[in-house]
Amino acid sequence: MFKKNLIAALFALLLVIGMGTTGFANNNVQSVEYGITEDMTPEIAKAIADVNSTNAKIYVEINKAIDKSEKMYAKYQKDISKQPNLVRQAELTKKYGEKSDKLISDLKQQTEKMTLKGIEKAERAGLEVEIELVSITFADRTEKIDPIVVVSW
Repeated sequence: MFKKNLIAALFALLLVIGMGTTGFANNNVQSVEYGITEDMTPEIAKAIADVNSTNAKIYVEINKAIDKSEKMYAKYQKDISKQPNLVRQAELTKKYGEKSDKLISDLKQQTEKMTLKGIEKAERAGLEVEIELVSITFADRTEKIDPIVVVSW
């Protein structure tokens, strides 16, 4: 009786994991692009193009981190489902949490540097810009990342 329940529970877990991982591939975050019009000066148009470029680079890094976090999470789920020992499960969870925290922390530092450089260039060109924290969903959590928002020129 115990074997049947265990097999049924493992089958259900595998089914849930299998259904959950299919949605990961569709999680591609897009940046906002600011349009350039003919009534702008060439300097403003170039500055807005630079902001668009910076934001696009930020979102490339965000999408790389999302992909990596999803792969890490899928591996973690696979490893933890195979591990009956609760102490080992706790170790796996701790290790996964540390790797995930480092991935997101590194991403935040990298995007913050890119954002600050982009803001500096945009303000020198006469744009009024600010940082807007955007919620980004990683495999098992949501974090705030900081692309540039053009307020006015």
